[in-house]
Amino acid sequence: METPQSLRWESLTKKRFDQIDRKRAVVMLTCAPLEVHGPHLPLGADVLEGEGLAERVLRFLPDRHRDRTFLKLPFIYAATDTVPQPGSLYFQPATTMTVLEDLGRTLAAQGFHHVFVSNFHGGPRHFLAIEKASQRVNRRYGIGMVSLFSLLISRLTEGTANLDDVLGAIDGVNPADLIGDTHGGLVETSQLLALHGDWIDPDYKKLPRVTSGTWLSDQGIEPPPKTGRSPSQFRNMLKGFRNGFNYFEEQTYAGAPAGASAELGERFLDTLGEHAAVACTELLDGTIGPEDCHSPIWKLRFLFLNPVMIRLSNLALGFRNPIA
Repeated sequence: METPQSLRWESLTKKRFDQIDRKRAVVMLTCAPLEVHGPHLPLGADVLEGEGLAERVLRFLPDRHRDRTFLKLPFIYAATDTVPQPGSLYFQPATTMTVLEDLGRTLAAQGFHHVFVSNFHGGPRHFLAIEKASQRVNRRYGIGMVSLFSLLISRLTEGTANLDDVLGAIDGVNPADLIGDTHGGLVETSQLLALHGDWIDPDYKKLPRVTSGTWLSDQGIEPPPKTGRSPSQFRNMLKGFRNGFNYFEEQTYAGAPAGASAELGERFLDTLGEHAAVACTELLDGTIGPEDCHSPIWKLRFLFLNPVMIRLSNLALGFRNPIA
């Protein structure tokens, strides 16, 4: 069968909308920031990749789910922890949660049961905000709203946005090139070349490899360890936050974008889309539920999302965002 097509919500007439089996339909939206991704990528990189991932999932769904209607909502760019550079837009986690909770409520009231929220922004406060909003919607209204990004990293990583182990095994990729490739580097530039190549500044081929690790080393700063119990894990993540903030005050990307290609981008998207499709199929089959779709750092959500904790952690780290 051909890849199912998604219908753009805003393009539907009332007549066409009323023909949709809402119980079987899948509502898809991307909630990701508009933020700086180097001098070469569009400000909507995370949005475009989130939408590309969701669309790629459809390619790998089994036949039994290909007759469903897939409805694509316009993207939501209310996101937190964006790169502190002019051009990025910054929102509090509470804003993200409120918007998604309102959306989930109105979708549930209209009889929709499945809502997939896509994203390609690795800020923990952002994807945890999506998870928290989804949990509230599911508890109150009995539907299945999930964070597709959180589900993906729960399957493929140890709770970080680092996909080195998965993507490093792809043909044509040197795993060493993925070390520190966290923002606007090889992976994201390749995916954007595959999705919207005409929006990429061709000078990406001249950009040198830079990473937060090498920058920290040059500054004489030791990176925090990645292991430990929950309290120390949280402290280490906050230190990583602070280091990342300092880094992105000076730099706008991390990685090696010069090695990117549209061909690699297609392989990255296929790999991630196939993994995500397996998990989405389990959701649609009912073999897992929304409660099984949280990221590994879900247990730390209070520390990341509580407004008082956010203020205290920002004060402790001297965290003052110039664009907030």
